[in-house]
Amino acid sequence: MNNLFMKQSFIGYIIKIAGVVVMGWGLIQGIISLFMMVQVGGHFMNEWGEMQHAGGLTGTALFAFLGIVATHFLCGLLIIGFGEVIDTLQKIYFHMDPEAKRQWEEEQKEKEEAVDPIGDVPFWVEQEVKGYYVKMQSNVQSIEKTSDPYVFKVSVDGRVDYMEVGNFEPRILSDEETAKFS
Repeated sequence: MNNLFMKQSFIGYIIKIAGVVVMGWGLIQGIISLFMMVQVGGHFMNEWGEMQHAGGLTGTALFAFLGIVATHFLCGLLIIGFGEVIDTLQKIYFHMDPEAKRQWEEEQKEKEEAVDPIGDVPFWVEQEVKGYYVKMQSNVQSIEKTSDPYVFKVSVDGRVDYMEVGNFEPRILSDEETAKFS
């Protein structure tokens, strides 16, 4: 299962995600139809020929729920299987043409290098950090990203603090915690 959603080819990956979406939608649709049929209920004739209302979970409602969920589950599995076929064909192509695989790996590395992992600091982080240091009556010179998306390097009044944000209140990391970012 861990290998199922590895991104070996973009199209195969998207098709597998679509299969999971179909399964999820089937479950949601089944639950909605079950609740609707439970509310409406069913009718049956008693021994005197009178129509009686049978509220609650009936066999028809349960059968409809299971039918909807099973149908969507099978369709989702078929779609995921189709994505797997595309990934298998990609593997076969790379096995037959190692040069194509090497070129593809180089393109992937170039794409990863082109995306700047550091980038800009989000606006909410700036506001949170500056608000924290305003309370401390300190002046923030710069904020930089680190390898952890919730830890930032903050230059304040000639010193450098590593601050964790994203919790209820920002906190300055201890010396032991900052050792891995230095």
